[in-house]
Amino acid sequence: MQNRIYNTKGTVEAGVMTGLLVILALMNIYLPVFSIIGRFILPIPVVVLLLRHNLKVTITSVVASGILVGFIYNPLSGLTSAVMFGITGISLGYCIKKDKDVSVSIFALAISSLIGTIIDFVVYISLISKSTVVGLIDEMVKIMNESFQSVLNMYSQMGISEEQLKPLTDSLKLFNTDFIIKVLPGLLIMSSIIFAYFTYNITRAILRRLNYDIKEMPKFTHIHVNIKIATIVAIGLLTGIILVRQNIKIGEYILNSSQLILQYIFLFNGLSVAIYYLRIKYKLSKIMTLLIIMFTLFSPFAMVYVMLGISDIIIDFRKIDKNRIVDNK
Repeated sequence: MQNRIYNTKGTVEAGVMTGLLVILALMNIYLPVFSIIGRFILPIPVVVLLLRHNLKVTITSVVASGILVGFIYNPLSGLTSAVMFGITGISLGYCIKKDKDVSVSIFALAISSLIGTIIDFVVYISLISKSTVVGLIDEMVKIMNESFQSVLNMYSQMGISEEQLKPLTDSLKLFNTDFIIKVLPGLLIMSSIIFAYFTYNITRAILRRLNYDIKEMPKFTHIHVNIKIATIVAIGLLTGIILVRQNIKIGEYILNSSQLILQYIFLFNGLSVAIYYLRIKYKLSKIMTLLIIMFTLFSPFAMVYVMLGISDIIIDFRKIDKNRIVDNK
């Protein structure tokens, strides 16, 4: 009798979550504004379902919602949306249910997001746009160049000289199809990590209101990039350099992507150190700290953050690297 009640309860909750997933997926499709945050919210019902029930119920709900979205809007959209929020939601739900460490949860979420993005990308190119990767990126570059050109024209009309605009025009020349294709793997990896970071925090905020105990993400001022991670990416960079010198085509992709990832790792770590000292050591307000970061981040001074990030990975100024503390003991 209790099993029957439990099964009925699970079926009802799965039905409710399926309906919620369908509504959120359709909002994500029809409302461009919602699509910005929709990607972070869509996995949450899947996480809740997995926490309250089991994998079978969760997968059934995800598949059902995908089929319904396919009937209402488009079969391919139903497939891609189900894959995207299904994989990420199940990965995060499993990590939370098994009480995994935050870093493990972020890693699993980033990997699942990367897989989902690649599947979505492949389906869109091959079945919806019926184009190629090069053709799609070429169109994106054209749109981006037109937007940049409009901004440059506006600056010129405001009286800004060509010499002052030269750094912008030089950076614009870098954004061509060939360059973007070569850094595409790195862009996908970085976007997946960023997605995982925000999704975890948003999911935690909502699940706490539902009385779920979710491990807290370390504060930004206490985030430290482990030297092992930087070393792995650096090895990838060296591998790319060797392959490029051997005239092996894939080396350009490895080299450019590894370089991009390293730059963002160092920048991210440097910003964490800078904000740590501004907020904790020098007791500046949040607004003052934000203004300093905003004014310096989009200027040549940003290289200081990169150098600071490199130094902190090696030296650990804040003494927060747990592995290094254990080794010292």
